[in-house]
Amino acid sequence: MSDAYYLHLTDRLREQLKDPDAFEEGRLPSERVLAERFDTTRVTLRQALGQLEGEGRIHRSNRRGWFVSPPRLDYDPTRDSGFNDYVTAQGRRPRTEVLLTDLQAHPPAAQALGLAAQTPLYLIRRRRFVDERAVLSESMWVVPERAPGLLEEGQFGVSLWAELRGRYGLTLAHRELRFYSESLGEQAARELGVAMGSPGLTVRRATFDEQHRPIGYDEERWLHNALCITVTLKNKP
Repeated sequence: MSDAYYLHLTDRLREQLKDPDAFEEGRLPSERVLAERFDTTRVTLRQALGQLEGEGRIHRSNRRGWFVSPPRLDYDPTRDSGFNDYVTAQGRRPRTEVLLTDLQAHPPAAQALGLAAQTPLYLIRRRRFVDERAVLSESMWVVPERAPGLLEEGQFGVSLWAELRGRYGLTLAHRELRFYSESLGEQAARELGVAMGSPGLTVRRATFDEQHRPIGYDEERWLHNALCITVTLKNKP
């Protein structure tokens, strides 16, 4: 098949994706069925599907096939609002699974917070869902002295930042943010139900109080087609 046909096939599939009733429960037919429907080879079909995946229009779930991607979630990483709040505010359904809580050293987190490399930190690992689709693998490290007893009594299915503010009176005054477009590693890919090496967006955030004392550090690994970074900036008078 020529490149021209692959592009033509991509256009035909793109048009079908605009129809919300074209695919039952948002799931595309199997590659075999699609190849027969469009009278093409599976190699050419996969080229077209890969193009649409790169555009964020469809996504692949391990062992489940191809699905129409829902609208991207607007996400402002500079705001204090918790995951549940901003997902619900956009008419979507959030859910959280706590995967691990532990006390352990993590040198990258310690370095970002200005601490000794082997400083023990509280670790909370979570998987976050939007409309029952796993979109975010999150690891957060908290300085134990700033939140004593957090692992024993914390409510990790809701906003951890709200817990730190409300229960411990911490002010999240300063943040240092870094964004990376990178492929998902083995752990994040497994937790999000995609193939290792799938494209992702990583957000790394170090948080300090008003006196610039360290509070916590978190790493968010998002599916690349799940969100839109939205930041509102105001000029100082």
